[in-house]
Amino acid sequence: MKSNAQSTARLWVLLARDARVAAILRRGPSRQVQLIKWDLRDDTFEHGQWFKGRIYERRCDLSPAGALLIYFAATYKQPLQSWTAISKVPWFTAVAMWPKGDGWNGGGYFVGPYEIHLDHSQRESSPHPQFVKGCRKVRISSWATARGEDVPVWHFLLKRDGWSQTAIGTWGEYGEAKGYAWKAKTPEEWRKPHPKLPIHLEMRIEGIGRRGGPWYFINYRVVNDSSAIVEDLGIADWAEWDRDGSLLYARDGCLFRRRFLKHQSKPAIQLWDFNAARFEAIAPPATARKL
Repeated sequence: MKSNAQSTARLWVLLARDARVAAILRRGPSRQVQLIKWDLRDDTFEHGQWFKGRIYERRCDLSPAGALLIYFAATYKQPLQSWTAISKVPWFTAVAMWPKGDGWNGGGYFVGPYEIHLDHSQRESSPHPQFVKGCRKVRISSWATARGEDVPVWHFLLKRDGWSQTAIGTWGEYGEAKGYAWKAKTPEEWRKPHPKLPIHLEMRIEGIGRRGGPWYFINYRVVNDSSAIVEDLGIADWAEWDRDGSLLYARDGCLFRRRFLKHQSKPAIQLWDFNAARFEAIAPPATARKL
């Protein structure tokens, strides 16, 4: 197992709601991101396109069947600075795009197969001139109603996917705690019940903007109905229940699956180590360019 002190890839996973499909956003170095398609039926991976810039993973979502990705991207360079796009997994090549221009709001989520919430203000909802045709195939059902960054999109997605906020958390001032942009005085907590057993996956956000580490400093653990710890995962990039009841999690650039049976977990299985991947200019197929 690699140490968190070493330079490792960061992984964020988006699970489709109606299919055993996921999209992995593999980040590392910080301004290089690869999109990977994960088939959860047999834990195989299709390694897709790279992007040079920033993908704000907590403002992204998969369509219900897992075929399309809505994502918020930025280079903070002319001509676009930042934008929200829809693409076909595992490609970043846009089939629909809405320019943004800054880091506030952005991204969105799928309401239906071709219906989205676009987290832009209505004045920022005009499609890019080159993507008018693709944007016409997408129905925008709502826009941003408040200014934010990862919130409110991330909080909406957590609640939609079965998480409940159990503690709001209290936060210090910016830069008050050494080594953090913001350090939680009491962690923000979320829980999601196991699909079959009386146990819960708990996510505790303990810091944001940790120097030399992930932007979100999150501790994951499995607890029972009495809040006793069943399994402590420690600091991880991402964790979720699979619909078959196994625990999926990403840590140190690797993806793991751990099965639970009567409150006990079997040894974790490492599905893939993504650390060795390096940027490669990969041209998308023609099918990736049409919605």
